Amino acid sequence: LEDRLYGWQEDVESNTIEVHIHNLRQKLGPGVIETVRGVGYKLAEDSA
Repeated sequence: LEDRLYGWQEDVESNTIEVHIHNLRQKLGPGVIETVRGVGYKLAEDSA
């Protein structure tokens, strides 16, 4: 995702996505965004 958004190479360390997810979780409340281990994030099925 970062490569597509910013053109960064794989060796660049960044927690940009984690910070955005953290901020979204604070605004949306707990349980709306779920972490899928080894894959990424998803919206909870009952959040729609």
